[in-house]
Parts: sequence; C-alpha cells; structure tokens
Amino acid sequence: MNTSPTIGSNNSFWDRKFNVRERGSTIKREIFAGITSFLCVSYVLAVNPIILGASGMNEGAVFTATAICGIIITLLLGIYTNMPYIGISGMGINAYFAYTVVIQMHHTFMFALTAELIAGLLILLIALTPIKDYIFEAIPHNLKLAVTAGIGLFIALIGLSSVGIVVSNQGTIIGLGSFTDPNVIIAIIGIILITAMTARGIKGTMFIAIIACAILGVFLGVTKLPNSILSLPPSMAPVFMKLDVSELLTADMFFVVFTFLFVNLFNIVGVLIGLSEQAEVPEADRQRVNGNCMKVAALGTTIAGLFGASPHIVAVESAAGIAEGGRTGISAITSAILFVIALFFAPLLMVIPAAATAPVLIVVGLFMLMCIKAINFEDITEGIPAFLTIIMMPFTYSIGVGIEWGLVSYVVVKLLAGRQKDISAIMYVLALIFIVKEIMPFIM
Repeated sequence: MNTSPTIGSNNSFWDRKFNVRERGSTIKREIFAGITSFLCVSYVLAVNPIILGASGMNEGAVFTATAICGIIITLLLGIYTNMPYIGISGMGINAYFAYTVVIQMHHTFMFALTAELIAGLLILLIALTPIKDYIFEAIPHNLKLAVTAGIGLFIALIGLSSVGIVVSNQGTIIGLGSFTDPNVIIAIIGIILITAMTARGIKGTMFIAIIACAILGVFLGVTKLPNSILSLPPSMAPVFMKLDVSELLTADMFFVVFTFLFVNLFNIVGVLIGLSEQAEVPEADRQRVNGNCMKVAALGTTIAGLFGASPHIVAVESAAGIAEGGRTGISAITSAILFVIALFFAPLLMVIPAAATAPVLIVVGLFMLMCIKAINFEDITEGIPAFLTIIMMPFTYSIGVGIEWGLVSYVVVKLLAGRQKDISAIMYVLALIFIVKEIMPFIM
C-alpha cells in the first residue's frame, strides 16, 4: 500500500511545511485563493507593457520581464514568508516612470531603470535593518486600521472604475457610468453572485464568480476569444540590464530616486499593514512577517530595475485571495505557477475581462472596510488623521498619499491639541520627510 503523503492529505509535506491546518485552512482552499489572486492581477501583465511602452521600451520584452519578476517575488513571498501574497508591478508608479521621468523630464528609460534600482537597494537596506521595525511600530493603532479601511475603498474604486460603473465627469469630477454597458451588467451580476454564494457558505465564491462572469462575457461580447492559445514569451534583451549611470550624481537622479523610494516604501508598508490585518496574522508575529515581506518587496524592485520592468510591490489585490480563504504560502506558490503558465499561454489568460475581476475587488473592499468600526472617531485628534488616511487613498488613487496625509495630520493635530505625549520620535521624522518630499519639487 502506498503510504507516501499526498498533496491533499491532512498530514502531507505541504500541510506540515506551510502550517495549513494550524492557520485554519486547507490545501484546496489555498489553491483556489492563489488562482483568485492571480486572476485579479493578471491585467497588469497586459497593462504594464503598454504604459512602459510609452517610454520607448519594447512592450514584448516588458511583458516577459514583468511576468518573470512576478514569478520570483511571488515564489519568495510563498516560500520565505509563508504568506498568501502576490508580487507584481505597482500601478501608478509605472505611470510616473513612463510619463513623468521619461516623457516630461526628458530622460531615457535607462535613466529611470537606474533610479529604480538604486531605490530598490535603499528599500532593501531599510528592510534589513531595525529601521523597518521603527516605521511599522511608529504608526498608531487607529492609523493602521485606517490604512486597512482606506485600502478597501481603494480596491473597490479600482473595481468600480475598471468596468465603467464609476467614470470621470467634467462637471462633477466623477460620475455614474451607463447601466447599458455590458461590462457594468456583468460586474453587477458578479457582485450578486458573490454575495449570494457567500451568504450560503459556498466555498470558492470568488473563483466561481470570475469564471462565471468571463463565460457570460462571451455572450455579451466582452470576453474576446483568443486567436491562439500558446505563444513563446518575447525576449527580454531589449530592456534587460539597460542601465545608465552617466547622470548618477545629478539633481534629477536624486529627485527620481527619492520619489521611487518613498512612494514604493510607504505603498509596501501600507499594503502589508492592511493585508496582515485581513489575513489575521497574530499581533505577536506581525513585525516579523511584515519585515520579511518588506525584504522580498524591496528585492522585487531591485530585480525589476535589472530585468527591465517598473517597480514591483506586494499587490493590494492579494486581498482577493485572502478573502477566498488563503492564509499560507501555498496560495502564493499557486499564483507563481500561474505566472509561469502566463508566459506561454498569455493569449488564453488575457481573455479574462475586467468585468469578471471587478466584482471580486469591490466585495473585497467591503471586507477590508469592516475594520473601520474599531477606529476611535470620538477623539477628534485620532478621528481626523484616520479619516484623512481613509479618504485620500481612493481620492488621490494612491496608498502612499493616504499614509502621508494621515501621518502628517496626526503629528500636526496632536501638537496643536497639546497632546505631544502621543507622538513618537519616529512620527516626527516621518512627518518631516513627507513635508520635505512635497516641497522639494518647488525648491529644485
């Protein structure tokens, strides 16, 4: 009789290695969670090459670089940190890379990759020293909860805008999209499906909803069937190791490195705070877990600078897999395997439309927003900074900006209220850094 452990057994190697039962999960649930997270971030593989292509980079090469970086970072997150997180190129910072550094500042993409590499090394240095612990510990409890809630609204906005439920409006800034749009119809059906299945206790609701919405999209003309299924990944040669150190000591290089450093650093900090809260990481373990994840994320930006992709971070969309029940590195490893498959089956995987993943992001936004009830809004010196943290993330489309406003307002409000004892030394330092960051463009 075969007595070797299998992937589905209660005492398998995978169960023991990743503490699956200890974290109240199952291997099957972890796999579904990994698939869900991947499907929610797969759009980046299509979008990132287009954005970086505007800077003169070869789109095919960027696609391959983005996928390979995603494989490396996500595998490390799974194996090294044993967390259900996925690593991918950060949206927003890639636009800064292409449209600001290259197009507006008139630098080459090699200049931008060099600045990115330096910023990644600096973040890695922070992650390898006690500085990272001071940063995580310095953020007050109410602000940590606010970061989680703000990320929830941010994720929901990504979902709502990706299908046209929320649209830009010249008169009112934002407005309501058309309910005759098939993307909107599919997204609404998806939300209803997830809600109904979750209420009935059905497992794998996020994954089921994505597949169901993608199939529905075929009949409504949203899901475009591919002309081919298999394709070889393009070469990375046009962007691999394309660095330019000729302007290493210039003011522009300092400014761009500074921006990459702080946008990425506090995006990483904010996402990890939010995800660790959602993943129910024990309070005693959070400092260690978040520190390890920061090391991987910093390494990700460093590798991306060498390979020819924009800065990589821990994806906020990891929350979709966590909501699906993912609690261990098996979820991340599953996502990494799908990245490998994507390299060769990109035409097939890219048919999943935004209308199929948007419902997941919207519902996950609700799950993350639930922590708002634990925030102390009655004390206005706590409530205003928390409120600003929450609303500035979706309203500025930046997690980093939300953290910035929350931290600076916390210090200012507490000082004006005569509550200096509530402010740690590192909070003063962070607030000063953020203020300098904002005024630097006017000085230089």
